[in-house]
Amino acid sequence: MRRKFLSAGPAASCMALALCGAQSAHAFEGGTSPFPVGSTGEYVAGMPPVPGLFALEQLQYTSSNGLYDNQGNKRPIPFKLGAFSATTRILAAYPTTVLGASLYSQLVIPAVSLHTDIAGHSERHNGVANITVSPVILRWSLAPYTNLIAGLDVALSNGSYNPNRSSVSTGYTSFQPVLGFRHNDPNGLDVGLINRLLINQENDSTNYRSGRGYVAEFTAGWNAGPWKMGVVGSYLNQFSDDQQNGAVIPGNRARSFALGPSLNYNAGPFSVSLSYQRGIYAANMSRNNILGIGLAIPLWIKS
Repeated sequence: MRRKFLSAGPAASCMALALCGAQSAHAFEGGTSPFPVGSTGEYVAGMPPVPGLFALEQLQYTSSNGLYDNQGNKRPIPFKLGAFSATTRILAAYPTTVLGASLYSQLVIPAVSLHTDIAGHSERHNGVANITVSPVILRWSLAPYTNLIAGLDVALSNGSYNPNRSSVSTGYTSFQPVLGFRHNDPNGLDVGLINRLLINQENDSTNYRSGRGYVAEFTAGWNAGPWKMGVVGSYLNQFSDDQQNGAVIPGNRARSFALGPSLNYNAGPFSVSLSYQRGIYAANMSRNNILGIGLAIPLWIKS
């Protein structure tokens, strides 16, 4: 039985803070997204079909060697990024229904080690990124192997945040409504898509409000026995401007696209996934490559 989970922002897809005095060098405050785009990997819009308590452990390494301007051109600034994240997701599936849908809630705790090097200035930052809670997630069964999910992720304004340096977390809360679709035939096609809005609140420490954005993450592949080979990908489009002290910062909206292969093995009691996403396009941010390993296991299942 495949047991997969709804994503909520697990780790920082961090870039850098100030780029040697370059104005409008990055989108989102401090270059840190309130949701790490591409972190979901294989676990797009997938939920366990039985009541119980489940865990998903994800290890990811994000790397980048360039920053890109508003036209998607690489900036002439020496830049390197390396970030390792270990994220624990705990998902509760309740033995009840709401509006004809199965009911879930989720807690996500990410630990991140971030290393940035900008024009010879190197920094390291280790800590807890924004803890995310999903108070309500609903899953409707539309047909055999086909589900629709809707919910709300709340990335809390906590974690290891420092307004004076690159950080693994943001200093503000982000509300993230999600709507996803998954068709997963255990002997055939597996395809999923999850849509996410980033509704960011103002940072009270800096009076900076990061713009709102849209994130799409997707997976597609073919199941053959316990194995599945496929692809995973992600897309980000920031559709409103950042603001500082109420003033709009124009021409500073983040955009990105990444795509890569995935391999999954379903052992019954647990499942393992391996994926790699290569950054293909980026604007006002770094172009990130993400290598990820995931392990999904049941902690308790209602008999």
